[in-house]
Amino acid sequence: MKINKINNKRKKKEVIINKSFSFGKNWSNFLKVLTKTRIKIAKNSIKSYLGDVKNKTCIDIGCGSGIFSYSMYLLGAKKIVSFDNDPFSVQCTKYLRDTIKNPKNWSIYQGSILDKNFFSQFDKFDIVYSWGVLHHTGRMWEAIKNAISLVEENGLFYIAIYNKTNSSKFWLIIKKLYNKMPKWGKLSMDFTLFSLHKFLYPLILFENPFKQLKEYQKNRGMDPITDIRDWLGGYPYEYATIEEVINFIKNLNLNFKLIKYIKVKTPANNEFLFRKVS
Repeated sequence: MKINKINNKRKKKEVIINKSFSFGKNWSNFLKVLTKTRIKIAKNSIKSYLGDVKNKTCIDIGCGSGIFSYSMYLLGAKKIVSFDNDPFSVQCTKYLRDTIKNPKNWSIYQGSILDKNFFSQFDKFDIVYSWGVLHHTGRMWEAIKNAISLVEENGLFYIAIYNKTNSSKFWLIIKKLYNKMPKWGKLSMDFTLFSLHKFLYPLILFENPFKQLKEYQKNRGMDPITDIRDWLGGYPYEYATIEEVINFIKNLNLNFKLIKYIKVKTPANNEFLFRKVS
């Protein structure tokens, strides 16, 4: 009985830690700096990796700010389904949909890729898109398996997963600490990492930090301070090597072929594009 009480306390504590940082609240701040230029860059990032999405059915798993679902719509996708487990992310995505008068071919839901009862309501899609999301579910491999099950024949599966490096365990500790911090503590850690990563590090490399900050939006239309908060607060946090992700999908025996990938040397995201072949 005592053991059960202890386990229940641990579970409650873990839930509190997980909810300390809201991706959706962070994305709502990003929408304040969302410009036509950022949207154009987001659209180009989709085209450069996925090709033409016109008349394709797309699902955006962990839609976050909604900018990439929005971009899919602007690029002529036949059908877009967006969902996120964070209610504030759902609000962000609905806000962007509202700006184009709620088109009928764009549906938005709150739900988890770990909930089979939830995602089993959907058909299969020409494009299954999940950028930097599945490693935050707490059960990354299960999330990948569930997400890939939504791919239509000859469809594309595009994911970005945190790279496993020597520093990954260090960042896990930092993320746990960040999520336990009060608001002032989070702001202090935001400022510290922003200063180190965006100013001190470029200066050590004899690079212009102001130029880098100005050009940062070229990175998928993103914003540097939003990404810093996203990185520090992103917990649960899992990671894998390129080979681990490729081998996992290969061992699922679902006839997926790796089309291309982008490998990083840092703990940032490796990107993968698979096609389902018959």
